[in-house]
Amino acid sequence: MRERRHNVLHVDLDPFFVSVERSLDPSLRERPVVIGGDGHGMGFVAAVSEEARRAGVRVGLPVAEARRLCPAAAFRRGDLDAYGRHSEEVTAVLLAASRRVERPSADEAFVDLTPEGPGDPPPVRAAETIRDELQRRLGLDASLGLASSRLAARIASSWAKPRGLLVVLPGYELSFVAGKPVSALGLPLHLECALERAGLATLGQVAEAEEAVLAAALGAGAAPRVRAAARGEQEAPIAVAAPPASLQEEATIRDRRSDRQALEEMVDALARRAARRLKPFRLATRALSVEVRRASEAARRSDAWNPALADEEAIAAAARALAAPLLDPADGVRALQVRLSRLEPPTSQVPLFPVTPAFRHA
Repeated sequence: MRERRHNVLHVDLDPFFVSVERSLDPSLRERPVVIGGDGHGMGFVAAVSEEARRAGVRVGLPVAEARRLCPAAAFRRGDLDAYGRHSEEVTAVLLAASRRVERPSADEAFVDLTPEGPGDPPPVRAAETIRDELQRRLGLDASLGLASSRLAARIASSWAKPRGLLVVLPGYELSFVAGKPVSALGLPLHLECALERAGLATLGQVAEAEEAVLAAALGAGAAPRVRAAARGEQEAPIAVAAPPASLQEEATIRDRRSDRQALEEMVDALARRAARRLKPFRLATRALSVEVRRASEAARRSDAWNPALADEEAIAAAARALAAPLLDPADGVRALQVRLSRLEPPTSQVPLFPVTPAFRHA
């Protein structure tokens, strides 16, 4: 039986914190940005933009030293709540494309885009959709690498900067990574130094080294694993994310807009985004709620359906209907939320009676 070839996408959002700050404040684009410290010149640098990096600023430097190296930089203390919200939304975008997602850090993700059914898009198109959605929805720039292994995909994304997509064609993985330094493996420093002392400075040299040479440098236990890693082999597949118990999408309205049509469009967009997140898990929703928050109160309406709803249009229409009485008056709305719950596989059975709400409450 032919082995199933995985299509692994590496999404590089580095520097993530800077990207979030720029999405919240577009005036920071193209400017050097330094994040960290306490706002009074104390503390250490947590993240830097490429412009600040070129001036010599590095993560871990004292903020005072960063100011000396790059006085023109915009310094920000950092907003952990905003970073957390954006990270959750990044994961939501990825899960809308595939059930197989890993987030090793806020700056990166691995996604298995191997088609699972006839309706799934080709991996390259799915990757482009992810990149475009991250930019459109969150204002985040991503560099992407697509290959058959995590190693090749991660190296490809580094070559795709900024905002590009590099595809390593099947059969070219080993030649693509061969010239890269052993540091690309992310090994503990003592193993990396042991390889270099043995004259093995590149992944290609490690992949082709004799077993005795590797064993002498690394030990008999580690040698096979390091060689397999250099070849991109024996990687554990990206695990399927657990099906969610519920899904929610929300938006904070910074300008407290009073345009009812704009609010209705936001409810529609939130519902559609939540519906798309159901698709990778092949789920439908039996309950939907819409919440509208104002300065002093929050109002919510809910419905339930039997059979469950899976169609994006039906879910969006239900959300709009629920939201309609909550948007009067339109002024003063500060946040909107659409929540899908009681998730289950959709039924193919044709109902004997028209679909009607099972309950409703304000």
